[in-house]
Amino acid sequence: MVKSKIKEIRQKRNITQKNLAEKLGVSRQALCMWESDKRELKAPVLKKIAKIFGVQIDELIYIKEDLKIKKEMDMAREKLLKATFELLAPDAKKVALTGDFNSWDANGIKMRKYKSGKWKANVDCTPGRYEYKYIVDNEWWTDPNNTKSAVNSFGAVNSVIEL
Repeated sequence: MVKSKIKEIRQKRNITQKNLAEKLGVSRQALCMWESDKRELKAPVLKKIAKIFGVQIDELIYIKEDLKIKKEMDMAREKLLKATFELLAPDAKKVALTGDFNSWDANGIKMRKYKSGKWKANVDCTPGRYEYKYIVDNEWWTDPNNTKSAVNSFGAVNSVIEL
């Protein structure tokens, strides 16, 4: 069910129900019904309200589940752990990191090169087990500093980190 944010936005902008109803050309009761979700908002009304508030239509509505999802996402963010990946490859021109944490994106997470020849990247992950590899100048490398590994479904070896 779609629920409106009209009342919330109206109150933040110090607009009375009466003033908004007048601008919309509707009764205060109709506006009250929309604000309390007792009457469904039609697209033309949403467009008009969005124009009055100077916002996009999608800023006026949300799914009731959004609050639950937002809360779950906030909780998940709190549980994120930072993993630092380092690789010594002084002659490399380009190094990226890829793995379970970024759905094995072939572009990878770009790593930063330091004067020492060490490449670094930080990744925020939820606790768990992750397989990964480095992409060094378009070649896939396991982590030479990590003895934990696993054979993937293609028969190749991946490095493993557990957070």
